[in-house]
Order: sequence, then C-alpha cells, then structure tokens
Amino acid sequence: MVLTTDTKFSEIYDIIKSDSVQGESVLILVARDCDSIAACKIFTEILKSDLIAYNVKAVSGYEDLENVNSTLLENEEIKSIIMINCGGNIDITNVFTNLNDQQVAYIIDSHRPYSLNNITNESSVLIIDDGTYIEQDELQQLSDDSEEEDDGMDDDDDDDEDGENLKVGNDDEDDDDGDENEEKQQEEDNKDENSDNEDNVNEKKSKKNKKNKKDKKSKRKHRKKKKSNEKLEKTYYGKSAAVSMYSLSTFLNKQNLDDLLWYAVLGLTDQFIHEKITIDSYEQQYKLFKELILNNYPTDEDGADIYREGNDIDDYDENGDLKEYSSSILQHGDKIIPSDDFRFMLYRHWNLYESLYNSRYIACKLRVWKAKGRFQLESLFAMMGIPLDQVKQKFNSMNVHYKKQLKQLLATNGPKFGLVNLYFNSFLKKYSNNSEISASDTVYAVTALMESDNLESDQSDQDIWEQNFWEAYDSISNKNIDLLRTGLKQSIQLQKEITRQVTSMIEKRSVILSGPFRYAFITESSDLKYFIHPLALTKLGLFMMDAFISMGKAKRPFLIGALNEIKNSYLIVGISGSHSTDIQSNTFGEYFRKSAEYTDASFKYQSFDTSIVEVSKTDLHKFVEHLHSTMQSSHTPK
Repeated sequence: MVLTTDTKFSEIYDIIKSDSVQGESVLILVARDCDSIAACKIFTEILKSDLIAYNVKAVSGYEDLENVNSTLLENEEIKSIIMINCGGNIDITNVFTNLNDQQVAYIIDSHRPYSLNNITNESSVLIIDDGTYIEQDELQQLSDDSEEEDDGMDDDDDDDEDGENLKVGNDDEDDDDGDENEEKQQEEDNKDENSDNEDNVNEKKSKKNKKNKKDKKSKRKHRKKKKSNEKLEKTYYGKSAAVSMYSLSTFLNKQNLDDLLWYAVLGLTDQFIHEKITIDSYEQQYKLFKELILNNYPTDEDGADIYREGNDIDDYDENGDLKEYSSSILQHGDKIIPSDDFRFMLYRHWNLYESLYNSRYIACKLRVWKAKGRFQLESLFAMMGIPLDQVKQKFNSMNVHYKKQLKQLLATNGPKFGLVNLYFNSFLKKYSNNSEISASDTVYAVTALMESDNLESDQSDQDIWEQNFWEAYDSISNKNIDLLRTGLKQSIQLQKEITRQVTSMIEKRSVILSGPFRYAFITESSDLKYFIHPLALTKLGLFMMDAFISMGKAKRPFLIGALNEIKNSYLIVGISGSHSTDIQSNTFGEYFRKSAEYTDASFKYQSFDTSIVEVSKTDLHKFVEHLHSTMQSSHTPK
C-alpha cells in the first residue's frame, strides 16, 4: 500500500525500532547512485542514534534483488527491509517470494510510476510517497473512467439506433393506414406539404448534429484515455530519496544529526545534474534548503543576512578563495554555503580552459568539436582579458585578480557568444581546514568512483562494483577527503573521454537517424571501458542529443549503446529528453519491453531505470529494427 504523506513515518519508525530489540533486524537495500547513497547515509545516522543494528546491501538491478531473496531473506532476524531507489516500479512480491509474515518491505523510491501491485499490497509492501502518487492515482482513475464512459456511450448509441428504427417502423405503419384512407390522407398531405418538408429537413439536421456531437465526444474521450495511458507508460522521477529521507528525519526530530542536510543537498544535486528532474522542481527544493540554512541556523554577529546571489569580488579573500560565512550550518567546523555555481564542471579542481571546453553547455553552444568553436573559446578568454597561460594552469594557481573578476567578466562577455545561462543555484561545503567543494563536484566524484574500472584486477565484475560502491559510500564522509579527490580525478578523465567521443562521432558521422530517434553504438575497444556503465553512457547520450540540437537538427530522442566485449552484449540507454528539450519523462522503457517480447531478444534491465537495458550482441539488429517500427507507428498520426 502507499502512504501518500511522510508524516506517518514516525509511526513506521516506532515499528522498526520495536522489531530491532533482538539482533540485526534491519536490512537496507541501496541502488547504485549518489542520491541513494546519500539517502542511506541519512537513514543509517538515524538508526545509529537509536543504537539499532543494520546491514547495508548494494543492489545494481533485478538480479541482485533475486539474490537477496534467495540468501538474506532467509534470515529470520530480519524484520524490516528498507529499499532505497529500488523496488518501487516492480512487483516486489514477485521478486521477494521468501518474504515471511513478519517481514515488511518499506520502499522510498524516486522512480515513477509505481507498480500497481505494490500499491494494492496490504501486508508486506509499504511505499512511503512524496505526494506524486496522487497524480498517478488520478491518471489511473481517469483511464478507468474513460473506459467506463466509452462503454456507456456505446450503450447510448445502441439506444439511439433502436429509437431511430422504431421511428422508421412507425412511418411504415402510417403508410399502411394511408392505403385504407388514401384520398383523405392525400388531401391532408397537400395541405401540410410545405410544413412536412420543413419538419423532415429539420429532423435530418437534428439527427446529423446529434451524431456529429457523439462522434466528437467519443473522439475526445478516446484522446483523453490515450493521453492518460501514455503518461502512465512513461517513466519519470519523483522527489530525491535523500530529500525524502531528510524530510522523514524532521518528523523524528533527528534533522540536526551530523551532515544530514548536506546529504540531502547531494541527493537533490544528483537528480539535477543527471537531468532526472525539471529545472523548476530543482529550484523549488533549492529555495527550501536555502531558507533552512539562512533562517533556522546562527547568523553573523549583527544578525544580518550576508548571503549574496553568486560569488562576486567581495566574496573572495586575498587568496581568491571564498570567504567563510557564519550563516551556514556548523558541523564539526564545516559549513554549508548557498552559492551560485558555474555551468562548467569541476573547474576548482581542473583548469579553466579544459573545464569550459569539456562542459556540455559551453561545448554545445560554441561547437568546440569544430576549429571555429575552439577559436571562439579562445576569443572569449581574450575578450575577458585573461591570458591563455592563466586559463590553462590549475584554477587554484591562477592569478587572484582573474579569479575574483571571473563572474563579472563572464557576465559581460559570455552573451556575445550565446552563453547566457552560465550559473545555477547550488551549495558549497567549506571544511574546517578552509578547503571547499561544491555539491555538484561531489556528485561527479561519487558517481565516478562508483563507475570506475580496475581492469588489471582478477576480481569478478560483481566484486569490483561492490568495492566501488563502498568507496563511493565512504567518500562523502568528512573522514575521506582523499577518496573524494580520487573521484574528482576520475570524473575529469571521464568527461574528457566523453567530449572526445562526441567529437569522434560527429566527425565520423557515426550517428544514424532512424525515423523517430537517433542512435549510435560504441564498438572500438579503446573507448569501451569508459562507457559500459549506465551513468557514464547516459552523460554521453545527453551530450550527443544537445550537440545535434546546437547544430540546428530537429529534437529527437537518442539511443546510445556500448559493446561489452566480455559479456558479448550491448549496454543501451534510451534518452527521451533533457533540460534543453524541456522533456523529463522517458518513453523508452515501454518500447524496450515490447521490442524484447516481440523479437524474443536476450534482454535484461541493467539498473532500476527501465530505459537502461542490456541486449545480446546477436539480437541487437532485430531489437533496434523492431524498436524503430514500434516508435514509428506510435508517432504516426491516425
């Protein structure tokens, strides 16, 4: 069943706590993304504050859930299974067949829509919702109502037809009566001929109008039903699991535990930079966090609001670093600061030239894969008055004057190159040792750690990704700054490879237009190690989509795939839209399912996102061919 509000979580937590009196009764299943890790961090801090023992298990997809069912669920001590960003969109009782009467699966999942079987389950599955279930429920009801109304309209049409037949029968009977009294009837007909003709014309018009109205009403109902069904088939994301978990902590009065708000910020930022939510949704939650930081925690001595929109000259000290503001949250000397962030990534840990060159927004606006685009980038720096030797050295080593002036110089000169949206609202974490990191850079680092490869290792893929998960998990802790730095380096390397791959695909014309979508597949061995991971491949697909839009091509969904030579299969990601297309829902999941069923392709989901799948190399051609025909027919007007 679904709890449509999180206010009842305190009651649920009391149950979890009472079940934990003996043994390790709480099992936490965590998906492989930064939002899930952040949500898990929040929940484990809550559990630790109440001395509740727990076990955390990372899961990458449905196969891992099946393994949990066959191993961990047999432990009778386990009473509460907390599922973070996994399980909401599948029928849990079909997967967890070993659930006993004493076990309950509690789902906090941002994937939408929910599985209807989870919603109707009254005993073993409980979804803690952020309010979006109401919208799904209304859509389902609308679809059901449309079917009922369509049936009702069919009945009405039958009644009307019977009525019309009855009238025709009555006319026949009148004709028979007229045979007996022919002369009298003829006389009456002559008198009323004009009147009868008018009545007949009006009656025909009335019947025609009535039929047209019914046809229009039927078409409207059909379109309404079709739209509601289409929306139910699309996948999208609700509120970040970490944000939901932080909200739940407030009902337990646990929100002041170490770093909980920072973890919630990371979950929100993860959704934003991986374009799982709309810009408006992000801004709404950002404002809530900003208000929480500025209003509910200590301010400076004068009580003044010292937050400034963005980082201006006065925000930096003599070394070019952001000044410390006492209006942020104190956590062992660490602080969270609301601040505008540039839309060129990782620049604090890179150099300015490569940061701009490799960032999707800048690269696509200037088209840096062409010589003209690279010339424009250098021209931008020239107009800003910053020498190339400055922008090509580490940002921390740049002249303080240029760092202080950067925001102002970009605001003045950026629009000349079409660069008008260079900032977004975000947060910084400033550590007690005066080092700092932005929320977005943290998410990039955590994600890179999770999807890194140790190709020289003899470990299995399963062991490697589980090790990566725990490194990513540990990296967002204050005690593991070195791990975070490693993640930053890996993220920088990945982004350079993404830009190189985009340039290569455009130059080699590797992208194919297939009617309703574009697609490209990576098969060269030297490139594969970076892109056999879902989020890395998604980043590449989003970059390619925006690159084609920047070249004036029509906005179309993008299918991107990479060959896994060890498995002899392709990892495929379907992308329906991005922030630049104003489309955040994804239709590929349903099309993938239909194509796999029709072609009997060897197929499995590679995450809990149904738009990310693995298809056997031998089945790829027929799978894509059927995908094309299915999407083509659905986009053809009828």
